Amino acid sequence: MSSGQARSTQPGSKSLGLSRESVTEAAIGLIESQGLDRLSMRTLASEMGCGTMSLYSYVKNKEDLEESVVEALIERSHLPSIATEQFGSWQELARALSRAYRDLAFRYPRAHELLALAPYDRAPASGHLEALAQGLQRAGLSEDRSYEVLGALDAYVVGFLLVSVRSASGSHEPPNEATRRLHRLRSPETFDSGLEVFIRGFEHRFSEQP
Repeated sequence: MSSGQARSTQPGSKSLGLSRESVTEAAIGLIESQGLDRLSMRTLASEMGCGTMSLYSYVKNKEDLEESVVEALIERSHLPSIATEQFGSWQELARALSRAYRDLAFRYPRAHELLALAPYDRAPASGHLEALAQGLQRAGLSEDRSYEVLGALDAYVVGFLLVSVRSASGSHEPPNEATRRLHRLRSPETFDSGLEVFIRGFEHRFSEQP
């Protein structure tokens, strides 16, 4: 029986049907409402109104569940489709990818950490990053330079947003101008200006290399 056809058979279950997609969606909702550290098969089953064992028809274990969440976030970020579009330069693509990831992070301020910290050497992150590197190559970079830019871009975007989004989710109006200036260091505007510095730095670097 496929995941789309299977039904929960646990006595007293509130759920009429389950699927890998619905389990993943519920996991994202749980993370956003209660935090990443609260994610467990038992807690998720309780939230979905079914028995814990019912979930194992759709996800193998917690690690598989987290990978499914990462896959869903990658798709919702639109990064894969952006990477296949035609851009006039790698700089334009870098801006589009960075801003798409920024928007995802603010949309899913807690769940996006799973994507940010996903292991790069295995799926789904590995294939995703390969696709982004190929997009940069189509936009004009050599293979070596595409990975160089992607690595630095990933470090900047992920590092900035892991801190910025957490700060924004629990922020309040700073009491004075000095603290307001510090608060703006983690704003979307600062993210954009830092991205431009990043791009200009690589332009300069590449112009000096043969």
